[in-house]
Parts: sequence; C-alpha cells; structure tokens
Amino acid sequence: MTILVVDDDKLARKGLIAIMNWEKYGFEVVGDVQNGRKALEFIKEHPVDIVFTDIDMPEIDGIQLMQMCKEMYPPVKFVIFSVYEDFSYAQTAIRLGALDYISKINFDPDECEQILERINAKYRKICRQDQIQEENQEMLKELEKRWMHPKWIFNDREFETLCVHTQNIGLRWAERIFVKCFHNFQIIMGGDNDFPSLNTIDEMLEWIKKWRKRIYETCTDTQVRNDICSFVEVIVYVEEHIDDNLRSEEAARRIGMSRSYFSTKFKEMTGETFHNYIVSRKMNAAAWRIRDGVKSITQIASELGYDNFHYFAKVFAKEYGCTPAEYRNKIKNV
Repeated sequence: MTILVVDDDKLARKGLIAIMNWEKYGFEVVGDVQNGRKALEFIKEHPVDIVFTDIDMPEIDGIQLMQMCKEMYPPVKFVIFSVYEDFSYAQTAIRLGALDYISKINFDPDECEQILERINAKYRKICRQDQIQEENQEMLKELEKRWMHPKWIFNDREFETLCVHTQNIGLRWAERIFVKCFHNFQIIMGGDNDFPSLNTIDEMLEWIKKWRKRIYETCTDTQVRNDICSFVEVIVYVEEHIDDNLRSEEAARRIGMSRSYFSTKFKEMTGETFHNYIVSRKMNAAAWRIRDGVKSITQIASELGYDNFHYFAKVFAKEYGCTPAEYRNKIKNV
C-alpha cells in the first residue's frame, strides 16, 4: 500500500515518515508534499493508495483535497493528521471516507503501531467491500443485459434462471431492470403502458410471468408483425407439432423468411439453434409424458419421432442428466 504524506509543515511531514514503522504493516511512503495542489499533481503521476494529510494548508486544504480526490481519484483513501480537534472537521472527514482522524496534539509515538494496524485493517476491509461491490455491479449489468434480450420470452429455462437470480438482488435494482426491460419490449411490441408500481420482487416476477403469457396471447391474436410476434408464431407451431419431424424450412416459410436468415435470426432471438431448440422441446415433452405414467418409454420415444430407442435415451440423458427409466423411478419416489 503506497502512502503520500501532505503537510505544509516540513518537520511534521518528515517526523511522521520517520517515526512510523511503515514496512511492518505493508505500507510504503512514496512521496511527501506541502499542500493539496502539490498532492493532486503527485497523485496524477504516481499510484497512491492512502494519503496522510493535514487540514490547514495553503492553496488547497486537506478537506478540499479529499473532496477533489473523491471526484477525480475515488480509490484513494485518506487519513487526517491535524492539530484541529474540532468535531465538525472530524465529521466532515469521516463523511468523505477518511480511514482515521489523528490529533497531532494528543499524538503518542508509543501508539504508532496501533494506529498503523488500525488503518491497515480498515483499508483492507474497504478494499474487500469495494471488490464485492464491483463484482455485484458486474453481476447486475449482466442480469440486466439478459433481461433485455428476448431469449427469456422463448426459453423457459432462461426465464426460470433469470427469476432465481433476480430474487437475490435488491428491490431497487430489480425495479430498475424491469422498468428498462418493459420499456424496451413495449417499443418493439408497439405498446404504451408503464411498468406497475409493486412492493416486492416476488410480485414483480409474478407480474412479468403473466406479462410473458400475455405477449403470446397478443401475438397470436394480432396481425401486427415484428420479430417477437414472428418467433412466437414459430414457438407455438413447434409446441402444437412437437410429435412431427419439424424442419427449419417449414418454420421459415410460415413467417416469410429464407431458411438461412431464419436460422440466424432464430438463434439471435432464442439463444439456440432451431435444431437444438426442437431437441430440447421434444425432451421436455418426453419428460411430461413420462411423469404422466400412462405410456411406456418406448411408445413415448416413437411418438416423438425417435425410432432408435437407445439414441432417444442418450439425448434424454444429455438433457436431464439421467436415462428415461431413471427419470421415471425418480418421479415415482417423490
């Protein structure tokens, strides 16, 4: 951790540097300057983790330096080392994120190690918190990106995954994501409604679930054509003809696209190739029929167009992590 000492009193600067056992606690003093302006010039050219600064200095004082660094160099942390004992100064420093406020008047050289140990612990704790916050920000951005993509409209697994992830974030972030997502799809669908004001994430997810269902109803009842409605038609067609030998040529013809453009667009909208989507939906249909327990697994495979039972069992196992027979036994034991 690199340290910059800022004080217009040269003796105070040099004395502080000399008296502290910096290396023992992982600190390295990389510079010392006489005021806030010089400190900003130094930080611009050199990496600094923590600034030990006085308050009363010419040109730019310690509090002003903290305020400016908060805007210009947010990762830089501060320790105030000052003759001022006014509580308002300490309050301001703490509000601006100071790690510590040390009084020059009451400073005891015998407490140097305790001071550095305390500052080291606080700095590492803040760094861990910053890292977690940064990771959370990336996670939220990724979650928002996935909600903005139409894949969840067509892919049940994606929708369920997004719902689970969304339950683990704050209400404010969930509302922000859903408002943005809803507005985005309203533009595509041609609607002008607003996302409702709801009190919990569960209420929001339940509303999104119903809205997802309404998207299908709207698309099947309207003559308006857009990418979402076109592929809703394809998805509905697939579900209604899941036992058939479904081909991309026929699906593309239904919505007036060439086969090559359809294939590209289908993957863009759903996140899967048409072939993989069909296989996934056939295995989903197989799982439902196995749970019903009415027909044999061989009959179910044949109905779904798989004459080779061993190949069917292999595809099913890839999708569900177990053979159809194992899946049936699991269902019986539940």
